[in-house]
Amino acid sequence: MTMLYLNEIEKALLAHPKKVSPDRPQAFIGGGQSKLRYIGLKAPQIRATLKNRFSFYTKSPEEITKIWDGVWHKSDCFEVLLLALAWFDDPKQSHILSSQWSKLKSWSQRIDNWVHADLLSGIYAKILEQNPSQTYKTMQVWSRSQNPWLRRLSNVSLIYYSRARKKILPVTKILALVTPQLNFEDHYVQKGVGWTLREASNIYPKEISKFIRENIFTLSPEAFSSAIKNLPRDQKERIKHLRKTRRN
Repeated sequence: MTMLYLNEIEKALLAHPKKVSPDRPQAFIGGGQSKLRYIGLKAPQIRATLKNRFSFYTKSPEEITKIWDGVWHKSDCFEVLLLALAWFDDPKQSHILSSQWSKLKSWSQRIDNWVHADLLSGIYAKILEQNPSQTYKTMQVWSRSQNPWLRRLSNVSLIYYSRARKKILPVTKILALVTPQLNFEDHYVQKGVGWTLREASNIYPKEISKFIRENIFTLSPEAFSSAIKNLPRDQKERIKHLRKTRRN
């Protein structure tokens, strides 16, 4: 049955008249890093497809979530997986996310690109906000995984975007999961560190500024440039000067 729905979803995606060559994934969303098969769609086309009235939408909410879960685990298409993420990320589904944690945490195992990783992080951030006790424990485990995508998820999911959060974890809990990443040599992990520190600085500017100063030579260039982005200008300039002077 899942294959029937997969065919329906992919047919809807293929119906878009303007597509980028799937041999040039760097020209559209995804950057070409994924090993998944590409159709060649851009974000507006994905959003438009999400509005389709798929046949299975007549089923119960529980059945619909099971179908999207099956689609995620069975499809080999980048855009199909993106659509599954977009469905769960839709604000209309926010009220069911916490109850879907057992399903959604397994989605992490299929992540192989930053686009899917970041959309899934946004979903996890909502679940963490709704039920921090069950979600944070998983993030702790992922923060020390040998899988770099799990490490990135463990950080970016802590806040995602601070402006979207009604509740934020204590800064000590955030930094406890950032610290294990500082010496992990992976570009996307380090970008995730910078993202998390940047968003945390909107809520905890003094604490994050102190953490950056204490780790000023440990932070990678990718993490450092993003981490200081939202700090007050005077703090940012002092930290940049300190890093540059001591390196010289």
